[in-house]
Amino acid sequence: MAAAVGDDRLSDLPDIILVTILSRLGMEEAARSSILGSRWRRLFPSTLLDFKAGSIRPDKAVEAITSILAAHPTEPVRSFSTCRLSFRHEDEGAVDGWLRDLANRGIEELNLHFSERRRQMVPESLFACASLKRLHVINGTFPDVTEAAAASLAALTEMDLSDVKISEDSLNSLLSHCTSLEHLRIQSISKCDCLHVRSRSLKVLSSSGDFKELFIDDAPNLVWVLGGYMDMRATKIKIVHAPKLEFLGYLGMNNEIEFGNTKFTNFRPQDNSELRHTPEGHVNKHYINWFMQLLKVFPCLETIYIKSDSWSEARDGSPGSWDVLASVPCIDNHLEKVVFEVYRGQEWQRDMAKFLHGRSRFLKTMEFHCMDDTTREVYGRAPPEQWVRKQQELLCLDSRAARDARFLFFKSQLVVNHHDICHDESYQRGYYRDMYNL
Repeated sequence: MAAAVGDDRLSDLPDIILVTILSRLGMEEAARSSILGSRWRRLFPSTLLDFKAGSIRPDKAVEAITSILAAHPTEPVRSFSTCRLSFRHEDEGAVDGWLRDLANRGIEELNLHFSERRRQMVPESLFACASLKRLHVINGTFPDVTEAAAASLAALTEMDLSDVKISEDSLNSLLSHCTSLEHLRIQSISKCDCLHVRSRSLKVLSSSGDFKELFIDDAPNLVWVLGGYMDMRATKIKIVHAPKLEFLGYLGMNNEIEFGNTKFTNFRPQDNSELRHTPEGHVNKHYINWFMQLLKVFPCLETIYIKSDSWSEARDGSPGSWDVLASVPCIDNHLEKVVFEVYRGQEWQRDMAKFLHGRSRFLKTMEFHCMDDTTREVYGRAPPEQWVRKQQELLCLDSRAARDARFLFFKSQLVVNHHDICHDESYQRGYYRDMYNL
């Protein structure tokens, strides 16, 4: 029998589905559902489990959030998030009160996104949130973090700081005393020149490399260090104790590196005029020396990613520039995979590929992520197959050292955030779809 006109079919749905629907609405819209009837008033508090305050109008946010929390004092809140939050000086007490209230409700995830126009101070009541597991702060300023305050966040496993002001001592205190911290991501931080990593729990460190020095003092479980711009900012890198370290990047000629008892300074000529007035092959020689030293410092290296920009000083090495290493025997390491993140078919890239192929006895795979930048019209496009076949001929990749290695050519450069998402299953499934079938 057909439903009568005006029947409330929505109210026939079970509670769990209605709560799911309410959770997808903005907080203000979900709150207004309470006027629909007693059942809807009973369901609304369940949406506070994941309190998304970012949908509330900025000029009403402080008042609205304060009143909602006060109206439902016993409801648990698992996660709380804001978006471009801005508040007046007289409202600081109310915002501080939110976190004290959330701490009593067992908050586990906190996303504090402040307005870009005004860098707000992170409330000190943050350190009352003993149950907090994940913290993300954008555009905030941290108060001074004492050892006791940092230790109060002992349950914290993930911390993401972006465009924040935090002192060197405060950040290092968090690293040392957040004893469960496994993942740390910092991007565009200020007031911190040295990142001193002393953490027995940390596994992944991802940074935009805004600091002058990265000092990994004691990190027995650290596996992954990704510094996006360390090579460009001449970051000094010192690694004393990180026995499980598997990934370290990016490094460049500007970096001074100290690994255990081995140290080498940057290979860039002190006099910049030497770079401007000498043949490109001379610059290339400095790059080659630096690269060979890098292989010696990391003898257990299995995979190397080679990144080059259009302005790279190594791009136009003179013909035969790698011939100076012709007498070098097989490289004494375990190199299995070489990835050219942006392969333009430049002579130095071909020479480098041939050298590594001919000297790496354990090499299994060499990837070329191709890009055509010969003219403005084709910049960034996938090169035609004829170009790729020509590159295969020019590379002449045939040697006894790594005869069984595979050579894979891709239709675009490696995505910029590859190292951030390479462990994602969906990304892994689609990785080899963008490959030339030659």
